[in-house]
Amino acid sequence: MQSLLFKNDQFRERLFILKVILIILFTILHHFVIMIPSASQWVFFGILVLITGIPHGALDHQVAKQSSKLNNRSFSQTGFYFRYLVPMVAYGIFWFLFPTISLYIFFLLSAFHFGETDLTINADQSSWPTILLQTSYGLLVLFVILFFNIQEVIPILDQIDIFTPSLIVFLKSDTASLYSLTAAFILFVFALGWYSFSQKLTAVFLLRLFILLLVVVFSSLSLSLPLSFAIYFGLWHSVISLQNIRQHLSSSEEKNVTWLNVFIKCIPFTLFSFAGIFALIFLFNLNKNMHLFLIGLFIGISILTLPHQEVMSKMYFHIRKKPAE
Repeated sequence: MQSLLFKNDQFRERLFILKVILIILFTILHHFVIMIPSASQWVFFGILVLITGIPHGALDHQVAKQSSKLNNRSFSQTGFYFRYLVPMVAYGIFWFLFPTISLYIFFLLSAFHFGETDLTINADQSSWPTILLQTSYGLLVLFVILFFNIQEVIPILDQIDIFTPSLIVFLKSDTASLYSLTAAFILFVFALGWYSFSQKLTAVFLLRLFILLLVVVFSSLSLSLPLSFAIYFGLWHSVISLQNIRQHLSSSEEKNVTWLNVFIKCIPFTLFSFAGIFALIFLFNLNKNMHLFLIGLFIGISILTLPHQEVMSKMYFHIRKKPAE
């Protein structure tokens, strides 16, 4: 029998079950057996990012090439890298000039990217209500993870120390979490209502939204920032993205692209990313200055998100198109 929550998608169903089991095990271990050391939590976070987080963005050139092929358009690697790198450079400059505004842009980009991945809405339903629903959903997920663990977030922002003082003062206030989560929830409800006027909402769709958000809330309440974010980003979002990429790359092949094929294709740019990170660390002695290291890491992730999100959006358009009747 097909799953009610993930109809026609056994992969997501199994991954969701694994995610829930892992959250429960970590919760029991941390609260009732032995407290997991903070260093071990960040190691777990780092391992997941290295295994799934970076690789899921290391295939953007392959994904873009496949999208061009499906659109019957020629693909130029030089043109792709130019279109990929120019926005990164421009966004990097914008970060230097307007760091706080750049942070808000990063949240919106990440929110839409998360929502687009989690909410499998057909491509022919793409519209402003759909975009707002996906963005508001992703923003609510981000805010739940961050503001339920705000006491762990603030020291990191203090270390980065490039944002306007008013933002930091607000985040340190007693009402920051309440106001931010309430605003995100109201926006989500408004987006859901707007979407319902343009598309028929099914019980399965609403159930999926509720359960996905409920698990994020439980994870964020019972686990720390590194564990809850690692499970959502590293185990859930990145693995689903890799599965979608595998499906996309298989769409014009005589046989399915296997997981082994996917990881082999990831290797060159994953290693290149590792080399670039370590080169920057040692070139600027970031390993001796945690302040600079966090700034570089945070900005680096954000400027990579900009072109990555565009590539993935074009991919989702193809894999979610309804077949012609």
